[in-house]
Amino acid sequence: MKKGFGLRFQQLMTLILTTVIIILIVFYGYRPVSYNLSVGSVCSTDIYAPRSFVDTYQTEYNALVAKNTVNPVEIRSETESEDNVTRIQNFFTLVRQTRELRIDENGVPIENFDQEFESLKVNLEELLGNVPSDNDLHTFISMSSSAFNLIEDRSISITELIMMDNVSNSASLNDAIDAHIDSFSEANPSYASYASTMKNVLVLLLSPNSVYDEVATQEAAENAYLTALNESVMVDKGTKIISAGEVINDHSYQILVDLELIRSESFDAVILVRIAVYELVLAVVMLIYIATVHKNDFSDMRITYALVVTFIIPIGASVYLTDMSTLLIVTLFFATICASYIGIAAGIMLSLIEMLMMWPLYSFDSEFVFVNVIGILICAIWSGNKKRMYNSAAQIILPAAFCVLSAVCYNWLLGSTVNVFIESCVWIGVSAAFSIIIAIGLMPIYDLVSNAVSPVRLIELSQPGHPLLKRLFMEASGTYHHSMMVANLADSAAEAIGADALLCKVAAYYHDIGKLENPKFFTENQAEGVNPHDDKTTEESVAIITKHTEDGVKLARKHRLPDPIVRIIDEHHGTTYPAYFYNKAVKQAEEQGLPAPDVNAFRYKGHIPATRESAILMIADTCEAAVRSSKLEDPDSIEALIRKLIKSKIDQDQLISSGLSFDDIEKMIEAFMHVYAGVFHERIQYPE
Repeated sequence: MKKGFGLRFQQLMTLILTTVIIILIVFYGYRPVSYNLSVGSVCSTDIYAPRSFVDTYQTEYNALVAKNTVNPVEIRSETESEDNVTRIQNFFTLVRQTRELRIDENGVPIENFDQEFESLKVNLEELLGNVPSDNDLHTFISMSSSAFNLIEDRSISITELIMMDNVSNSASLNDAIDAHIDSFSEANPSYASYASTMKNVLVLLLSPNSVYDEVATQEAAENAYLTALNESVMVDKGTKIISAGEVINDHSYQILVDLELIRSESFDAVILVRIAVYELVLAVVMLIYIATVHKNDFSDMRITYALVVTFIIPIGASVYLTDMSTLLIVTLFFATICASYIGIAAGIMLSLIEMLMMWPLYSFDSEFVFVNVIGILICAIWSGNKKRMYNSAAQIILPAAFCVLSAVCYNWLLGSTVNVFIESCVWIGVSAAFSIIIAIGLMPIYDLVSNAVSPVRLIELSQPGHPLLKRLFMEASGTYHHSMMVANLADSAAEAIGADALLCKVAAYYHDIGKLENPKFFTENQAEGVNPHDDKTTEESVAIITKHTEDGVKLARKHRLPDPIVRIIDEHHGTTYPAYFYNKAVKQAEEQGLPAPDVNAFRYKGHIPATRESAILMIADTCEAAVRSSKLEDPDSIEALIRKLIKSKIDQDQLISSGLSFDDIEKMIEAFMHVYAGVFHERIQYPE
C-alpha cells in the first residue's frame, strides 16, 4: 500500500513539475519583446508585427465613419399620400366648378370669362398653394366633358398608384410621373395631346410622400457600426507597424497595446495567467487519459522520467526554432519514441496534447496544426505497429512525405503563391525528417536509461552473436533449439492476434536462459540414458527445475535485458507446477502411506502472465515441449493436445490477467497449427 502510494505521489509530483516547466517555457517563448513607449514619444527602431492581429483602432475608426455616414431612413407616410390624392381631387373639383360657370343657362359659352378664370386661380392658390400656368388651366377648361372626365379619372388613378410606393425625393417622383404619363399616352393615343398638361399639373401639385424616421435611422446607424466592427482590419505578421523616428500617436500606441508590446508588469502577469490556464487544461486532459488508459505503462518511474524529458525537449526547442519558421514539425520526435515504447494510441494522444501545448509558440498557426495532426497520425501508427518488420528508412520517409503532402493540400486550398508552396514544403519536410532521425538516434540512450524495449534494441538482441544466445547454443543446445521453435510459435500467434510479434519472438530466445545454471537437468539437454535426476530426491529435482525462472531473471538483469523480456522470463511458467514430479511425489507418498504433498511446494515462484505477450510465451512454451515429447505428427492429434494444454492453463487461472480473449486463443491455435503443418509436412522419399 505504501509503495503504491509512493508511486502515485511520484507520478503526481512529476506531472505537476512538468506542467510548471512547460508553462514557464511557453510563457518565455510566447511573451513578445516590449518597448517603453507612450503617446508623443519617438520610436528609435522599426517595429514589426510579431503575429497577425486585429487593428482595433482602425476597426473602431471605420465603424464610426460607417455609423455617421448612414443615409437618413425615410418611410412612406399614409397622411402625405392621402394629402397628395386629395390635392389632385380638389384641383379637378375647382376646375369642374369653373367649367360649369363658363356655360350659361341656355348652354351657350359666356364670351367674357375673365372674372371666373381669375377667381379659379385665386381659389387654387388659397386651397392648394400652387397654380398651374394659364395655358394648362385654359386647356382643362376648354376640353370636352368626356376628355375632362377621362383626364380627371386617370390623374387621380396615377396619383394613387404613385403614392402607394415610398417616394422619398422629387427626382424619383418625377420619374414615376413620367413613366405613368408615357403609359397613358400609349394606352390613349387620341388623348395624348393632353399628356403634357396632365404631367405639368401632377409635377406641380404632387410632393414626396416619405417622412424621416429617427428610430429607424438610429438602428441603421447602429447596424452599420456593428457590421464595420465585425469586418475587422487584419494586419499580417511581419508587417512594419512603426518606423524608426516615427512619433507615437494614439493609433500606433493602440497597436502596441493590442500586441502587448508595451513594457508593463501587469501585461506580463496577464499573459502568464492566460498561458497557465491554457496549459493546465491540457495537462488535466493528459492526466485523465493516462490514469484511465495507460496507468500501468507509467508505473516504472524510469520510463516516466524518460518520457517526460522527451516530451519537454520539443517544446523547449520550439522557443528558439520559431525564429526560423512557424512551420517546423518537431512533435514527431516525441511521437516516434512514445509510440515505439507505449503504443500507437498513446503516441497519437500525447503527441496531439504536446502539439497544442506548444501551439502558442507558433502564433496559433492553423497550417502548423493541420500538418502536425497528419504527421503525428502517420508517425505514431508506423512507429507503434508491432506487426511489421522494423524499417528505419520507411519510418523516416513516410511521415515526412505525408507532412509535405498535407502542406501542399493546405496551400493549394488557400491558393498560396509558388514561393509560399516551396517554403512550406522545405521547412516541413526537412524538420519532420530530422525530428524522426534524432528520435531514432536517441533510442539506444533511452533504452539504457529506462531499460525499456524498442524495435532497435529487439533487433540487436535477436542476433545469434549475443553472449547469452551463444552460451545457450554451446552449453544447452537442446534448450536453444527448443527456444527457436517456441519463437516461431510465439511470433506466429502474436501476429495473428495483433500483439507485439517482435517482442514475443526475441523474448522466446531468452525465456529459458535460466537453464544454463543446470542444463543437464532438463530433458532436451540430456544424453540418451543419462538422467541426473536419478541421483536426486523429488524435492531436489523440483527445486532445480522450478528455479530456472529465478535464475533466468538474474541472468537477464546481469546482462541488462529490457524489463519486458525480464518480465516474460519471470511469467512464462506462471504459478504452475511440474506435473511429472508432483505425480511422482504423490505416488511415493502413497507407497509410504503418507498424505499427498502440498502442491504449492512444487509451484514455480514466478507470477502469472500480466500481458498478452507473456501469455503467448507461456502457451507456446508448453505446447512446444508437449508436442515434441509426445512425438505426435497427426494434425488432429496435435490440435487436440494443444487445446487440452490451453484448457489446463485456464483451469489453473494462469491467463486471467493476460488480457487474452477466447477469440484470441482460437486465432493462436490456428497459428500454431500452421507452424506445425510446416514442421510435419510430408517429405519426398529419395532413392538410396
